[in-house]
Parts: sequence; C-alpha cells; structure tokens
Amino acid sequence: MSRTAPPWSRLLSAALALGVIGVATWLLHRYLHAMRWRDFAAAWQALPARAIVASSSATCVSFAMLAAFEMQAARLGAPGRVSLRRAAFAGVVSNAIGNMLGFHAITASAVRYRIYGAVGLGAGDTARIVGLAGMGVGLGFAVVITGALIWQPTIVDGWGRWPGLGLALALAGLLAWLGRSPRTLRLFGWTLKFPDARAAGLQMVIGGVEMCGAIAALHVLLPAAIAPSFVDFLPVYVAAVLAGLVSHAPGGLGVFESILLATFPQAQRPDVLAAILCYRLTYTAGPFVLGSLAFGAFEWRLRRRRAWSAVG
Repeated sequence: MSRTAPPWSRLLSAALALGVIGVATWLLHRYLHAMRWRDFAAAWQALPARAIVASSSATCVSFAMLAAFEMQAARLGAPGRVSLRRAAFAGVVSNAIGNMLGFHAITASAVRYRIYGAVGLGAGDTARIVGLAGMGVGLGFAVVITGALIWQPTIVDGWGRWPGLGLALALAGLLAWLGRSPRTLRLFGWTLKFPDARAAGLQMVIGGVEMCGAIAALHVLLPAAIAPSFVDFLPVYVAAVLAGLVSHAPGGLGVFESILLATFPQAQRPDVLAAILCYRLTYTAGPFVLGSLAFGAFEWRLRRRRAWSAVG
C-alpha cells in the first residue's frame, strides 16, 4: 500500500518553495526596474539567426537524450511490454509538457501514465519507468557537476578539484555497488529495481550529453563579448535549474531568470535577458507547443481507435 509524505515534510517543501519564489521575485523586480527597455530591445534585435539555429539544434540533442533515457527506463522497468518507439514518444512529450507547466513529477508522470496506459501498463509500471528515467537525469546532473568542478570553473575560486574528485569516486563506487548483484529499493510502497552497472554507466553518458545540450541551448545565445566559458557557465545554469525545480514554479519562471541575471553586472543584463527569453522559446515554449500537438494527436487517434472498436 502506498503512503503519503508526512505533513511536516509537505509544509517544509511548501515553505521552501515560497521562500525561493519570494527571493526570486524581489531580485527580478530589482533587476528589471534598473533596466532600460530600449537596451533590452536592442539586445533582442541583435540576436543572430545562427545563434538561434544553434540553440534549436542543442535543444534537439537534449530531447533526443531524454528519449534515450525513457527507452532504457522502459526496457528495464517494463521489459517486453512497451515498444521503444512509444517510450521515446513518452519521454519527449512528457518532458516537453512538464518543463513548461512545472510540477514536473505530477504533470510529466500524468502524460506518461496516459501514453503507457494505452498498452496496458499500470501505475506501478509507470512509476518504475519514471523512477529509472529520473535516476538517469540525476546521474546526468552529477556527471556534469563533477566534470565542472574538476575543470575548476572561476566561481569555485580554486577549491573545486578535490570535491570534483570526491564526486567522481562516489560515482565510481555507485557503479561498483550496482555491479555486484541486482539492487532494489522499496519506497512509499513501490519497488524500484536499479539498473546494473553497465546500464547506469550508459545513463551517466546520456545524462552528461543531455545536460550539455540543455546548457548549450542558452550559452550559444549569449553575446561573445559577455559570455563566460562553457565550464564557468555550467554551475550557474545548474543552480538556476535546481532552484526552479525547488520552487515548483511553471518552468521555473522567474526563479531561473533571477539567478542567471544575478551572475552578470547590470550593464550586461539586457543582453542576458534577451538570451534567456529566446532560450525560453527554443527550449521551453517551442517543445511545449510541439509536444502538446503531438499528445493531442495521440489522444485523437486513441479515441478514434476505441470508437471503431466499440462499433465493430
């Protein structure tokens, strides 16, 4: 039987989310109030077409890796019961919709349940797939942060190498632990089967590529004159994404922007804001529109097939 989280946990989560949103709102208001509209308009008009194309291409790479996560999760969580094509579709569409609407664990999981339910998978099967795919995303975060720390971005001021090596050893230890025997975890009444060392290693590679694609989708939009190196930009992006997830704001809206703007001086913020808004179009709004259309077409075909079956 599944169990709900204790009341204090829900209250703490809500308080943390409200705190993050409150601070982000105050910062964003402060930064926008000090920004001149004509400076932002000039920065928006100066966005080069090749940068927008590069951002769109990086977005495609990121979502292709999310599809790969889902295919691997479906193969491990529901072996032989769902096609890889359906799993890839579920991974892309659920993430495209969840990234925009926020509350990713609810919105994306609901989309997945609808897609997998059409072929007979229940809530438990879907939860296992979601858990395995989420583990892959988490490993991707860990791999990217580990690499960034070892490469010593400016923000760590020379102290990042040892923590990076520590994280690298922890990831190696995880692979060794997974390689010894099948591992399972019972959580809130569900049993989650961990991937073996080979599958987890593949998740790390896919996750690293996925995160780099997502980061590059924004990094390429920053003007060369103000853009930090990719390694220096990486921890800032990851912090902004994590803060957005904690806030549960739709797409991390406002929280993501405020953290990114805070890392640049005021004179550069119009260019940064223009890059962020363009990124919102290429990485968030664009996939959301396409994913919603694809999901709508899936629903239409499913209902049409059921109607024909009822008539027949």
